Amino acid sequence: MNTAAGLAPPAAALVRVPGLESGDAPLRVERLTGGIVNDSWRVDTARGRFVLRIAGPVAQRPGVERGRERTLHEFAAQAGFAPRALLWDDAAGVQVREFIDGRVWGERDLEDTPQLRRLGGRLAQLHALPAPAGVASFDPADSARQYLRLIEAAGQSTAVAAAIAAAVRRAAEFVAARAARRRVIHGDLGFANLLDGERLWLLDWEYAQVADPVYDVACLLAYCPAARPQAAVLLEAAGLGATAEDGTLAESIRVYEGLTWLWHRARGTGIRAP
Repeated sequence: MNTAAGLAPPAAALVRVPGLESGDAPLRVERLTGGIVNDSWRVDTARGRFVLRIAGPVAQRPGVERGRERTLHEFAAQAGFAPRALLWDDAAGVQVREFIDGRVWGERDLEDTPQLRRLGGRLAQLHALPAPAGVASFDPADSARQYLRLIEAAGQSTAVAAAIAAAVRRAAEFVAARAARRRVIHGDLGFANLLDGERLWLLDWEYAQVADPVYDVACLLAYCPAARPQAAVLLEAAGLGATAEDGTLAESIRVYEGLTWLWHRARGTGIRAP
C-alpha cells in the first residue's frame, strides 16, 4: 500500500470503495492534496481507480448543503463536466467517485492566455445548459447572514463581519438587478478545482449553485487575482464581456470577496478583510 506520510483512510470508509467490500487490501492508496476541508484519497483496487472523499467536520465547511451538491454534481457529471460519483453516504460523510487522470491547474495557468480562453469556453458550455428544476437560486445575502450567525455563535467580534455582510447584500442586489439567467455554476473556481485531462474537468461541487453565470468568473477572479489582468480574455470566451462594462462583474467579485472573508471567519480562521 502506497500511503502519504504513513496515513491511510479509516477502514470503515475504505470498504465503501468498489473491490474492497469484503475487506480486501487496496492496490494503492495515495492522499490527494489541494482540499482545505475534506480528506481525499486515490484508491486503486481490482475493480478500478477511485477517489474516496471523507468529509471534514461540519463546523469547517459552513454553507455546504449535501442535497444541492449531489443534485448539481450529478447534473455536471452527466453533462461531462465533473467525474461521476459512484457512492454518496452523507450520514457517514463518504463520497466515492471515479478517478480521472490529469494535471491539476496551478497559478501559472491563470496567467496563460490560451488556458484562460479554454476555461472560458468550458464555462460557456456549462452555462448554456438549462438548470435542473427544484434547486433554489443562489442568495449571497442569505449566505452572508448564515456565516454571520456562526461568527456570532462562536463569540467572535462581529463589527467588521456585519459591515462585510451588508456590503455583500448591496453588491448582490446590484447584480440581481442586471443579471437574470438561472444556470448551474461551479461556485468554487480556484485553480485547484481545475483538472486538465482528456478535457478540462471541474472538481469539488460542494459550493455549486444555480445563479447567473457571471458569478463563476467573479469567483475565479476573487480567489485568484493573478488572472485579473487577462479578465477580458476569460469574459470574451465565456460570453460575458458586457458584464465588465456595466459593473456587474466588479460587484460580483465583491460578493465573492466578502463571502470568502466571512467563510474563513465562520470557520475560526482569518484573512485580511476585503
